[in-house]
Amino acid sequence: MTGSRLRYSLDAAIGRPQDWSFSWTLMDDVTFGSTCGFCGQSRQRISYEIMRDAERLWICQRCAGRYCLGGMLDGAPLDQKTIRGQVHGLTARLKQRTCQNIVRKVSAGADDQALLEVALYFDRNLQLSPLHAARLFLAIEALEEPIDRRVFEVQTRSQAHQHEFGELDNGARSMVWPALTPQQKRRLASLGFAPKGHGRSKDVSQRQFGRFARPRHDPQIHTLT
Repeated sequence: MTGSRLRYSLDAAIGRPQDWSFSWTLMDDVTFGSTCGFCGQSRQRISYEIMRDAERLWICQRCAGRYCLGGMLDGAPLDQKTIRGQVHGLTARLKQRTCQNIVRKVSAGADDQALLEVALYFDRNLQLSPLHAARLFLAIEALEEPIDRRVFEVQTRSQAHQHEFGELDNGARSMVWPALTPQQKRRLASLGFAPKGHGRSKDVSQRQFGRFARPRHDPQIHTLT
């Protein structure tokens, strides 16, 4: 049915969600290739390890926020408000660390001043402007592991950043486009800045960008210490 939402049910073997607790180990899959052990939804980035006695499962960010799961620190049980705050903080730090590691890996030892500017910009803003995103995504091609561009946030709220995106050539806009949220895409398309095939576009140069390679990759796992 048009407009309906997918509904996910828990397997009977899972039992009551409140019987499970966070182990405070998180996994960041930058290929968005993980599957939730609760709802079964695939294409997940952040997963959280939960435990029930000797059992272990990895669940998605949606289920981590939906269910009242337990959690302990230093042997003491935490209330739900503290647990949610802990989950939120760990998630934000892991995402930030992942992006910083990618930027530093790309820019390390680089002679390209543009990549050094990307690294400096990200360290200051923890986001990318459209131009810096295009430069970084092009450089990511040289890495051995696959990286989904959606791990990065691209700034398009201000008119300056919107027009910066519009001034990119079609190849660069096509490279940045997958990293944008649906709301960002609608706004940029309404301005005529969408890449060809996604709406009206405005080309201002001829520079072209390549596609991403997709070698194998192991997700990054982080444990609270």
